[in-house]
Amino acid sequence: MSHLGEFSIHRRDGDHVTKHLNRRHPAGDRFVTAMTTTGAAGMQSYLDVLRSAQVRLPSDLRLVAAEPLTVRHRWVAGPNLLDATTDTDPATFAAAIAQIAHWVRDLDGTNARIDTNLANFCLEDNQPVLIDVLPPLIPSLRSTPANLFDELFGALCFDTPVILDALVGYALRTLLRVTDPAAAQELLDLAYEFPTNTADETFPAAWFRARRALAVRAAMGKAAVEEVQDLFALTSVLGFRQLDEAGRRLRIDQVARRIREW
Repeated sequence: MSHLGEFSIHRRDGDHVTKHLNRRHPAGDRFVTAMTTTGAAGMQSYLDVLRSAQVRLPSDLRLVAAEPLTVRHRWVAGPNLLDATTDTDPATFAAAIAQIAHWVRDLDGTNARIDTNLANFCLEDNQPVLIDVLPPLIPSLRSTPANLFDELFGALCFDTPVILDALVGYALRTLLRVTDPAAAQELLDLAYEFPTNTADETFPAAWFRARRALAVRAAMGKAAVEEVQDLFALTSVLGFRQLDEAGRRLRIDQVARRIREW
């Protein structure tokens, strides 16, 4: 059985799954090309760095081809972390987010990053497993942004403070959407453990910092959940990608005004 995703094409064969890189990556072919110039040796080195940082990967994970980059590993049944709030208790979800945040911090200073989209993780024995490693996120191959979307997406992939703000903010938002928004309080300790970076004045840093800050306020009962949803919609990465460059500049100004109104 094959499945076409945004990042890779999956083919399950019994207890294993084979994934090869889908060049129709949301960031565009330019991004994929930059990351895959590393070849087989670079991909293997990337996986070695993840393992050195104790990132939990699927069992039997191995590189099986370089063009396109293809990996194979044992199937991880889940649940997927994006949907885990309906299958697990908030404390387990929060503990998984905390573990991912520690991996992100431990990878800072190395030549590897992980995509912290919650859809890229499954829970196995209540522990998070990174199930998607394509394309490899290799900071030394990061190219100069050609447009505003490249700037946003590059920061989200490679800048550790932005990655952490995005992870904490999105995890809080996910819990805020469950029946009892108070469940998001399970993540407040994590928000304090990984303080936000206030020195970066670029718009990607400002966007994800604001998302996180508003979600924290909502978890504390100091802001409405609807405000969080509105801000996330306004700062949607997918929505930003779909705008032309003029529309992106207008969106940046719109978000900046919204933040100043707080």
